[in-house]
Amino acid sequence: MRKTVEKIFRRYGVPILVDSAQENRMVYGFVQHTATSARKHLLPEYTPLGKLPQGHYLMLLPLLSALSCNDVLRYNDKAYIVRRLEKVWFGAEAIYCWCLCEERGEVDQWGV
Repeated sequence: MRKTVEKIFRRYGVPILVDSAQENRMVYGFVQHTATSARKHLLPEYTPLGKLPQGHYLMLLPLLSALSCNDVLRYNDKAYIVRRLEKVWFGAEAIYCWCLCEERGEVDQWGV
């Protein structure tokens, strides 16, 4: 299953540069703006005026052993800081990972 998912990332994903302490490499994944900075769930959070927070993204990536929180991902001339990282499992096999990221330069709304 993992090889099938990696083929999907290579065929349909966008190039993302992983800039971590252990390695710098190009991978293919998916990037989606998200309307939350919540670490425990992905439900939208609104300000008192109803505006969605900006600068938060969900990224789906192939498994990378060197990727961890606070590493930097680069896509489309912007840098994103990994704030939360989790593996997605199919039975006993980890097949890909998802990351909640914050665009570098945005006001830190994560409390980190």
